[in-house]
Amino acid sequence: FGVAGTAGVGVPSTGQTTGYGSGSDGDLQEGAAPSFTDHGDGTITDNATGLMWEKKSDDGSVHDKDNNYSWSTGTNNLDGSIVTSFLATLNAGGGFAGHTDWRIPNIKELQTLVSFGGAFPTIYAAFSTDCVAACTVTTCSCTRADYSWDHYWSSTTNQNYPNNAWIVNFGDGYVLSSHLKDSVSAVRAVRSGS
Repeated sequence: FGVAGTAGVGVPSTGQTTGYGSGSDGDLQEGAAPSFTDHGDGTITDNATGLMWEKKSDDGSVHDKDNNYSWSTGTNNLDGSIVTSFLATLNAGGGFAGHTDWRIPNIKELQTLVSFGGAFPTIYAAFSTDCVAACTVTTCSCTRADYSWDHYWSSTTNQNYPNNAWIVNFGDGYVLSSHLKDSVSAVRAVRSGS
């Protein structure tokens, strides 16, 4: 991120708009304002970070918000179904939305999607809009909204417990580190640049 206070660059705002007293986050609303561009092809670009994100659907496809993938096969390496099934599908042929460089976000990248002004899910509206049964990534944008299953993988290993990877819970915006790599969770792909 760039220098704070520079228009369109810097530390992203939290998304909180309710003030809880003078000087509180919601009162000041400091940071780069959230700004997203939906490309109409199943992708959204975060204009503050420049990251392009995969939208999620509710249609049973590879993009379905309810799909679960393992991070590892038990080796502690990023070699589970998150790579062999999910990324392999997105990057096959001409790639999803014409891109073949989709990857799993690191924990800092994934955290930029958390809106602390939202509730259940705590994610910016661009990632949770018009989600109904059978909707596709071109007609809706979904995020799993179940406290027990709304964890999303990052590519970042917990160095204190290398058999665990960091996860963001979009139910409440909490970052978890207790998820074993050979267990399953949701995932949202990202790519750098346009």
